[in-house]
Amino acid sequence: MTLSCRLPFPIIRLLTVVLLGLVRLPLAQAAEEAPAAPAEHLEERGILEMDLARLYSLIAQDPDPTAKTTLLGYQKEFAMRANNLLKTFDSVRYDELRYDINLQCQRVARKLAPLLTPPPAPKAESRPALDVANLNPSPANKADVKAALDAVDVAIKRMEERTGTMVIGSAARDAEQARIKRVKDRRAELAKTFTKAGWDSLVSDLKLQ
Repeated sequence: MTLSCRLPFPIIRLLTVVLLGLVRLPLAQAAEEAPAAPAEHLEERGILEMDLARLYSLIAQDPDPTAKTTLLGYQKEFAMRANNLLKTFDSVRYDELRYDINLQCQRVARKLAPLLTPPPAPKAESRPALDVANLNPSPANKADVKAALDAVDVAIKRMEERTGTMVIGSAARDAEQARIKRVKDRRAELAKTFTKAGWDSLVSDLKLQ
């Protein structure tokens, strides 16, 4: 008796279903394991661009060229961090970057803002000014000599303050600086040896206008 090699039809149909299932299973697994297409994150990109533009605008207003160069370096670093972040987006890194950019904006804005209170005015000389020309110190009286030299110191200080308000390089300022030097030199000589002639010469210089 010969064995038939033909399979019953139900068995053939079952094998077909099994084979199709084996073919479809790897395809389904591959579809699940395929990485999702990266999101554009257009909203986050736009926010970062606005933050960086605001920082650049503040830096452009800084009158200090050295500080401006340093700040532009920070701005460039922030832009590089933003570009890298948008390639592989991470919400934590995004928040950190925005914090760093806005913190730098606040620092620059505070630097550029006008002072809330004006600087204190320089204190006026508490000691009343003496008219050096009216003094007549005696070389033999140490108290007179000290009082006269102290009055000269006050006069020199006032001359220097007045000279500081003059136009740099002007003839008047140069002449005043030369006069101050002469008075200081004569004052130093009088501190070593106080003479009536030396005092009169110093007073003549102080009287010049």
